[in-house]
Amino acid sequence: RLSLPTPGSGTSLSAAIHRTQPWFHGRISREESQRLIGQQGLVDGLFLVRESQRNPQGFVLSLCHLQKVKHYLILPSEEEGRLYFSMDDGQTRFTDLLQLVEFHQLNRGILPCVLRHCCTRVAL
Repeated sequence: RLSLPTPGSGTSLSAAIHRTQPWFHGRISREESQRLIGQQGLVDGLFLVRESQRNPQGFVLSLCHLQKVKHYLILPSEEEGRLYFSMDDGQTRFTDLLQLVEFHQLNRGILPCVLRHCCTRVAL
């Protein structure tokens, strides 16, 4: 049974806001993310975010650039009791995955290109 986190329950709502986004695919494998991006056309800037299989706390941004899918680990970190997410060892920090994605839709940051098109979940 799934229950939404309530304010004060340890998980802030902003930490789970990504779950409703069309670019968030949950627990899919690296291979599956590559297959999905390939299906939707290997276009520069086509991306999705998924849960990391190797790092239970982490996420992965899978991004298409120059006909190849690259994977960037997004790790959570806590500082002074506040949770943040980063792809560059804390150089650039975001309070949630939505903020991270929105930033990278405008700025390349460490990525080879900006996030242009979200690879949406296809309902069967």
